[in-house]
Amino acid sequence: MSFEKHTVETFAKKHDITRQSAINKLSKLKKQGKAIVSGGGKQKRIYTISNKPIPKENGFYALVNKHSPEKLTPKFTHQVNKNYTIEHAIIDGIKIGDVRTLNATKHLFNQIKNWKRLFDLAKENNIKKEVYDLYSQAKKEMKVKKIPEKYDKHKRSKSTI
Repeated sequence: MSFEKHTVETFAKKHDITRQSAINKLSKLKKQGKAIVSGGGKQKRIYTISNKPIPKENGFYALVNKHSPEKLTPKFTHQVNKNYTIEHAIIDGIKIGDVRTLNATKHLFNQIKNWKRLFDLAKENNIKKEVYDLYSQAKKEMKVKKIPEKYDKHKRSKSTI
């Protein structure tokens, strides 16, 4: 896949069209997924253009790098077509299992919106114990969201005695 980098002006000059036509063409390329924009604000906008659609970053590594101060370099390309949530990312991080990934995954516990989904996914993948272990490690190292009593195995075991 070959990439060309242009500003609006260089794109207009190369294709011998007006500036407004170049903007319209670049907009259409963006909608088709063949252009990515970087820059803007005080910087010039740089359009990275490809002849094939450019896949979006929406997998595990994109989510972890967005929410964790510890950034990861992707070991594999992870493309997701369905809805990929924080809960899915925690499960995938535990499955990958190396130390850096687990450390970065700990920061995702602050972003959880749906604890039920997390524990349902953990039960499906038979890694419920690992989720609890990672949560307790995260709780020792940083401030994390409190786990609801319904899912807190330590409180449930004490109350039944």
